[in-house]
Amino acid sequence: MSTTSRSGYESLTIGYLLIAFAASLLIAWAAADWWLLLPIFMIAAGAFYVLLGATTRPPEPGKRSYTSGAYNVFWGGTIMLLGVIWFLNREYPDNVPLLVAIFIIWVGAVAVALSLPRLRRRPA
Repeated sequence: MSTTSRSGYESLTIGYLLIAFAASLLIAWAAADWWLLLPIFMIAAGAFYVLLGATTRPPEPGKRSYTSGAYNVFWGGTIMLLGVIWFLNREYPDNVPLLVAIFIIWVGAVAVALSLPRLRRRPA
């Protein structure tokens, strides 16, 4: 990936995260609950990285890429899921085993999804 493209992704990310932080700050202020700041920001940032990963072109075969769509989708989804879990635990306390199970299911589902393309390429 060229340096120009890389700096474009960096600028886009920094700009969006600043806007998401400001929006999270305003939502927490309007709700008069400052503990909402982090989960709302995590949900917004995670959604951004999932969308960024879903729209990123795969690298050409044999070339390394600065951004990997699978990497962004995994970590963006994980950050978003942690924000949702935090929010749900705050709204409906004492559901920790269910929330931990949801997180483990997420990690397992992503591991299976990311291994499928490698299994399809393997000769029979």
